[in-house]
Amino acid sequence: MQIRFLHREICPLCASPKRSILSEISYRNSRLSSFLDTFYQGRVDLETLGSESYRIVACVCGFIFQDPVLDDNGMLVLYRDWIDHDASLKKKQTAKTKLFRQYAGQLHSLARLFDKRPDQTRVLEYGMGWGYWSRMAQAHGFDVVGYELSPQRVEYARQMGIRVIDSLPSESPGFDCIFANQVFEHLPEPLQTLQELCRHLRPGGFIYIRVPDGRGVAGHLRQKGWSPALDAIHPLEHINCFTRNTLIMLGDNAGLKPFNPPLRINLDSFWSGLKRELADRLLTTHLFFKEC
Repeated sequence: MQIRFLHREICPLCASPKRSILSEISYRNSRLSSFLDTFYQGRVDLETLGSESYRIVACVCGFIFQDPVLDDNGMLVLYRDWIDHDASLKKKQTAKTKLFRQYAGQLHSLARLFDKRPDQTRVLEYGMGWGYWSRMAQAHGFDVVGYELSPQRVEYARQMGIRVIDSLPSESPGFDCIFANQVFEHLPEPLQTLQELCRHLRPGGFIYIRVPDGRGVAGHLRQKGWSPALDAIHPLEHINCFTRNTLIMLGDNAGLKPFNPPLRINLDSFWSGLKRELADRLLTTHLFFKEC
C-alpha cells in the first residue's frame, strides 16, 4: 500500500493560511528516525516516509498542528500495522484502579446531566479503543455503542460484549451523549469531524472531548526545537496540539459552547476533589460541550 503525505495548507480550526514554523526536522534525520524505530519497535518502513519533514506549525489563531500528515492509506497502515496492539491492550488490562475510578466519575457526571434513567440515555463512544470505557458505561446501565476504526480493537470489544457500529447511523439525531477520549489529537480534520458528530446529537445532548494538554509546548519548541518527550504533539500520531483555549475554539466553530457539569466532590476527599473540579473548570483540556 502506497503511503503519501497530506499537506494541511490552512489551519484545520480557523482555515487561515498564516502560520509560523515552531520546529522542523527531516524524517531522514538520524535522531528522528532512531526515535521512530525505537518507539514503533522497527515496524515503520522509514523509506516510506521519503523526504518529508516532521514540521510543527502555529497558526495565527494559536492552534498548533503538524503539516504534513499521513494520508488515509498512511493512517490505516500506522494504526493497523505499526502500533504495538499487544502492548496497548496490556496497558489497559493491567491498569490501576485509578483509571476505572476516573471512568466511574465521568459516568456519574453524565448521569446527573439527564432527567432520565441511564438505560434511557443513548451514548456513543467515538474512538472507543479496546472498549473499556464502554464496558464501564454498560455496567452503569447506559445504552452505549462504540465506534472504532481498528479491526483488532473492534473484535476485542465485541468479545467483551460491547455493541459496536461500523459507521455513524444514517438517522440523526440519535445520541444523548457522544464521548471522545484521546481522539481529536489524531484527526486530520478535527472541525469537520466535530461538525459531523453534532448532527447525531439529540436536542439537549452534549459532546465530551478529552485531549492531551498542550500548555507550554509552543514555548518549549521555540527554545529547544523538537523533542520526543512532547506527548501532546507526537510524530505521525498526535497531529493536533490543543490547549484549553483552542479546544474551546474548536467547539465554538462547530456551534458548541463549553459547560460545567454539577460539582462532584466526596466529603472524604473534599480538598483534592475541589482541586480537581477547579482544574476541570479552568485549566484542563477535557470539556463538556453543548449546542449554542
